[in-house]
Amino acid sequence: MQSEEASPSMPENQRSRRLRLGRVPDPAKAHGAWVYLVLSVLAGTLAAPNRGFLPAFMVGIGFAGVFLCASALALVGKPGMLPRLGTGLLLALGGPGAALYLGASPSFFAFSLVALCPAALSGYFAEKRGIMSEEAMGSAVVALVVAAPSSACAGGASIGAGVLLLALLAPFFAYRTWKVRQVIANEKGWTKSKLKKQGWTEALYGISWTLAVVLIIHLYSFFYPH
Repeated sequence: MQSEEASPSMPENQRSRRLRLGRVPDPAKAHGAWVYLVLSVLAGTLAAPNRGFLPAFMVGIGFAGVFLCASALALVGKPGMLPRLGTGLLLALGGPGAALYLGASPSFFAFSLVALCPAALSGYFAEKRGIMSEEAMGSAVVALVVAAPSSACAGGASIGAGVLLLALLAPFFAYRTWKVRQVIANEKGWTKSKLKKQGWTEALYGISWTLAVVLIIHLYSFFYPH
């Protein structure tokens, strides 16, 4: 999406379709994105068998690093890009590396590769329909949610449990993203306190559903052990 520096004569719908490095909203400043990423890592960690807690968490740290690397693209040509990129790379490589050292199941790589598909779709929709479009935001959220099954499988959960985890979390988080976008777009008079209240409400929705999903995954693993 092109920034406010775009020519005033350019139609608004055309300006929103241009995706340029360094001229897009900074994903790292989006509280919702961090909430969904943290909840996904939490779900994957809690869904892992008992002795897989730490490897699962380290894989989640790796996803956080990838997110930081991706968000650094919004800072191209601006101060702070290189420190964020360096931090992201350290976490993206160090997290999975530490997980493998701690005995993580290599199956988590399969789900990590799955994240490339929604991430690519998010970039495509951001270019065609704008970075804040429902399609771009929904696809980006799904890419973050893949952290859940990847972490869980690193901790010893079965592939089936990982697929179920993704199927339960991704649609819900994508729906809540679309819902919040609609609410903010349709209502007026937003203040900082009102936005904060909305954010806490969404966080409670997310936490409640995440805990319910973790319970479902443990029940699944109990009745269908691998």
